[in-house]
Amino acid sequence: MVRGRTVVVAALVVVLTGCTAPTGTPGAPTTGASGPTPMAPWTPSYSITLPAMSDAEAMERRAEQLAHLAETYELVDPPNLALVRWTTMSDYGVTMAECYRSAGFDALGGGNTVGFPGDSVGPAQQSAFRLADYECQSKYTLHPKYRQPFTEEQWEVFYDYWTQWLVPCLEGLGGHPPAPPTRETFVAQALQGKLAWDPWGSLQQTPEYASSIEKTVFLSQTCPQEPNVIWGG
Repeated sequence: MVRGRTVVVAALVVVLTGCTAPTGTPGAPTTGASGPTPMAPWTPSYSITLPAMSDAEAMERRAEQLAHLAETYELVDPPNLALVRWTTMSDYGVTMAECYRSAGFDALGGGNTVGFPGDSVGPAQQSAFRLADYECQSKYTLHPKYRQPFTEEQWEVFYDYWTQWLVPCLEGLGGHPPAPPTRETFVAQALQGKLAWDPWGSLQQTPEYASSIEKTVFLSQTCPQEPNVIWGG
């Protein structure tokens, strides 16, 4: 049921494959003996400023998220756990994987990806995993600002990053991303909820990466999907 499950948290929506549910500031890609040539960090041509979210508003949204998760998992009496710290799109994967491992589930994490190799979460472990996931989400909640719909300005920076940095990074791994649409077309479609061009997904969905959690995690670490500057970082 959940064999080889990989969970990727996208910029706007948490994508759940199986039963659970970010990317960081791009820098030098992870390299090995035959890894790609490291790339210089990407710098946008301009910075963006987003509306501030108060601590009270963030905690309120956290409570709503956890209530929804408890309902989805049919947890009758979910534990009320304090927030240890907010996670970001650059440390979510590693943090959550460590939390899952501490609960007894084999997990790999990097960038915006959490993966569960083999049969580490089989049918008999579903109930235990749902509780562990709820507890990990409670203690290391992804800050609500990362779940906000993108503004037009954010999508513009997103496009610039993909065309200027992500595509060359993917090509360095042997990928062949499709040609991008114009900036105006991409932004207009994205604002309508249509992401017609996805260079990262074009490589991740190939048999080489889709069949290997380890490679998907490596891809997320080496060629992050989003730059942290999208959220004003």
